[in-house]
Parts: sequence; structure tokens; C-alpha cells
Amino acid sequence: MSHAFLVRSALVAQALLGASSAFSQGTYYDTVDTTNAVTLRATLHAVIDDHTRFPYSSGSTDTLDILRSAQQDPANSTRIVDVYRNRSFAKSSTAYNREHSWPKSYGFPDDVPSNIAYTDCHLLWLSDSGYNSDRSNKPFGNCSASCSERTTDNTGGVGGGSGAFPGNSNWTSGSFSSGIWQVNAIRKGDIARSLLYADVRYEGGIHAPTGSSEPDLILTDNMGLVAGSQTGSNEQVAYMGRLAVLLEWHYADPVDAYEQQKNDVVASFQGNRNPFVDHPEWIDCLFGNACAPVLGGVYCSPAVPNSTGLPATIEARGSALITDLDFRLLAGQLPNNALGYFLCSETSGFIGQPGGSVGNLCLSGSIGRVVGGQILSSGFFGGFATNVDLLSLPQPSGNVAAMSGETWHFQAWFRDAIGGQATSNFTDAWQITFQ
Repeated sequence: MSHAFLVRSALVAQALLGASSAFSQGTYYDTVDTTNAVTLRATLHAVIDDHTRFPYSSGSTDTLDILRSAQQDPANSTRIVDVYRNRSFAKSSTAYNREHSWPKSYGFPDDVPSNIAYTDCHLLWLSDSGYNSDRSNKPFGNCSASCSERTTDNTGGVGGGSGAFPGNSNWTSGSFSSGIWQVNAIRKGDIARSLLYADVRYEGGIHAPTGSSEPDLILTDNMGLVAGSQTGSNEQVAYMGRLAVLLEWHYADPVDAYEQQKNDVVASFQGNRNPFVDHPEWIDCLFGNACAPVLGGVYCSPAVPNSTGLPATIEARGSALITDLDFRLLAGQLPNNALGYFLCSETSGFIGQPGGSVGNLCLSGSIGRVVGGQILSSGFFGGFATNVDLLSLPQPSGNVAAMSGETWHFQAWFRDAIGGQATSNFTDAWQITFQ
């Protein structure tokens, strides 16, 4: 497949504070090979392919049911927050409907059981029905002040109409393949990562569970190819755009809790995840050929399950090069609103249930609390993260600088309550050799 791409000079990594879904996949991505763009695309496609299909509309569980859970208003479980207007609607409301972020008219217009892309909830979003109609099947792009404005609501303390370009509004002009739909600033990245997912998930071939043929969906900046994809029939190859704009939106609007929640819920039904919500840095490799080596690895895994029933996880992001000063630790699959902190040591080890904990300490020797023992909270989504100063790693005898060639070990401790009894637990552990 031929793809236009935007070359990036460096990896863009996000520390997703207070959210676990980006770090809660267990072994889901273990077979992904990030050596280069070719191996990453092939191995990632194999992981997210062949998901479980749910019907678009049905008396049993369908896409509307899934999306109502996926876009549930965190402040009110009886409501949803839509993607374009950022309005909170009652789940029973008829004022919103389902939006195909990759318009179905470009490659898969028929709602039939054999049409897998049509009902993929990673591509579907609940939207104010009027805004959905205004978007129609226009490709995404950057508008101007001469475009028509579609304002957002200030729901959850974000968004809010502006009256001036670009503000927090959506903007639109034209119609069909010659039109433009510019997504509001707080959802640009969400939509971009949906379409980037489609580009990797749908590469032709067969949906193994049903034997149905799938389209090859390709993002491009060639608008002639996009226009040619709107045939009214299912296509073997279909295009959508604009790739360069979607990449720009991805970098401008990092993953947030709203997008993480949707990814988690959809995955719980379909059995596949949007990898670019979990690993946004892979977009650099796939579409910019800026592929990074694996940053360390897990050991002492899995951890002892906590009160969620899942083992807590830890991973590192950023750079193993000390002089880059770009190193982050992230813990996930924690109980909600659990207090905890990260630990570090040059020495691995194993102590079962230290101090009455239900978990296992996988460090030994001189152990320090990262960032001066900073207490973190896992928040609503069950995860916490912190930036780590590699020039000042805490040890009982005082802070020390990591040196090139040294291997350090990290783990997170957190409060827990199992069987109604207050206790504590640990994530699995992470080791990395710095450069």
C-alpha cells in the first residue's frame, strides 16, 4: 500500500496522567514489532484484525448500545457527550445519532452482516444529529474564517462557543468530496486517530470469523482519489483524507480521558483496541518512518490481581538516552482513586507480600521513591504517571544520576482494598538500560 506521510523530526510521546486505559492492555500488544514501519504495520494489523462484529441496529446489543456506554458523560451515567457539539444528551434523547468518522459512502455504504467496517465502533461516534448532517461525508481539512461555524458546548469544563475563528468550534464549507469539515479543537485528535486506525485495521482480505471480504481503506492527500471512492457501492479499495491534516490534528490534540474511555468500552465488546489511543507514538513510525527502539521491558509479570480483578501494570515512555531528559513512568489497571507512588532501584529482586501487602515487591538493594516520594492518585480511570529526572534518582543515601550502561528497575506501589480489607499492592516491574 502506498501512503503519503508527514515526516517528524522526533517522537511525540504523551504522559497520560490520571488515566489507565492507555496502559491496561496486558499482553495485547506483545507480538507487535516496532523495528520499522513495515514490521509495525504488519504485526499491528494482525493484532487488531478480525474483531467481533455487532449489528448496527438490533433488538439485542448493537452499536448504539456500545456507543452509549463508550461516550457516557462522566458526570452523569444517564447521559452521553457527543463528539462534535460537545453537548451532554440524555441517553434516551433522539437529538443525536451515529456518525461514521470515515463516511460509509467512501467504500462501504451497505448495512449488511458482511460489511464489517460499517459497524466498527472505533469508527463510529455519537453526534448531535444536526452537526452530523452538516458534516455529511465531507473530508476532513482545515477551514478558514470564511467557513460556517458550528459551536461547541462547555461540557465538563471544556469547549464553549467562540464566535471567532477557530475558537472551540467546528467549521465547514462546500459539500461532498469537495467540502471541508474542521473538527473542534478538543476532538481533532480523537477523530484523527479513528481514521488512522482505519488505515491500519482495513487492508483488504477476509474477516476470518465471518468469511466476509473487507475493504482496503487508505488515507491520502490526493483528493481525486477520495472523490473517486464515492461510488455508492462497496469498494475493494477506498480513500479518505486529508492525511497531512489528520496527522497535524493528532499532534495538536493528545489523547484524553474521553477518548481512552471510548477505546476501553469498545474493546470490551469488539475485542480489539485502537492502538493509537494506547500508543500514539506509533503514528510517528507508521506515517513518518520515525521508529523508536523498545524502551526497556517488563518483568515480574503479571502482578497479583488487585480489587479490580486485574493485575496492575507499569511501563516507561520517552527516551532511554539520559541527556534527552525525556523519561516517564506510567501505571495502569489500578483501582479508581487509589493513592500510590513509584519506586526505583538498580537491583531487581522478589519479596512476597512485604509489610502485609497482597502484592510482590520486585526490587531489592537500595530502593527509593521516585520524585521525592510524590503521592499520586489513580483518579476516575485508574492510572497515574510521572516524569522522572534521570539526573536525580532517589536513593536512601541521597539522589544519584543514572549513568550510561546502567540498568535500573521501577515498580509502583498503591493502596487497595480486597475483600473489604484495607491493604496495598504492586504493579509488575520494568527494567531499562540507559544510554
